[in-house]
Amino acid sequence: MSKKVVGEDGRTYKVKKPFYKRVWFWILAVIVVLVIGGSLGSKSNSNHTDNSNKSTSAKTDNSGKITRSQFDSIKIGDLMNNAQGGDTLDSLKKKFGKPQSTSSDTTNGVKTDVVTWTNVAGGFGANVIVSFTDNHAYDKNLTGYKLSRKQNIKLSDFESFNNGMKYSDFTAKWGQPDYYNESLINGSTTIIAGYTSGVKGGLGANFNVTFTNGALSGKTQSDMK
Repeated sequence: MSKKVVGEDGRTYKVKKPFYKRVWFWILAVIVVLVIGGSLGSKSNSNHTDNSNKSTSAKTDNSGKITRSQFDSIKIGDLMNNAQGGDTLDSLKKKFGKPQSTSSDTTNGVKTDVVTWTNVAGGFGANVIVSFTDNHAYDKNLTGYKLSRKQNIKLSDFESFNNGMKYSDFTAKWGQPDYYNESLINGSTTIIAGYTSGVKGGLGANFNVTFTNGALSGKTQSDMK
């Protein structure tokens, strides 16, 4: 309702109530508060649900993925001793799940099986490949692993790699390799470590370093600068 007041000029004026004193304003205000409160509650629930889903999703994404440390823990035995002491195929299947593929070959009466897992927590295209004889592992490969290397490894760095350098010292300085192969044959352990990330040079620049019984014994590079 409007209120009548008399001005200084003697005239009567109708003055409306301020909008904030009107009933409709407070009804509308209550409705807005309820709507906003409901929206915030819904958003909170949504965030909680989203976070819950993210957590679940993260667990699902990582579930069954072979980590770098799990690959490193694979034990290999000497091929010339039927790989005794190496992990069995059955034990790795229990740990890593069903492999993507398996192939067999026989050379000089020695049967070998090559088993590949693709459920690797190293990016698309990462594989774990293990070779077995007499159901025991004697060779293991990690390929296609994606690394974000802090170092920028130049050709001059490569040229400074000297034979005899320990594998542990090498990786402490230059980081883990993108490609890794380890085998044990006739009492000798051979590691071939391949580097593709953080390598300075043309497209596809890379280098490999070979370690025999833990010591650097050879190196090759392609298109480094």
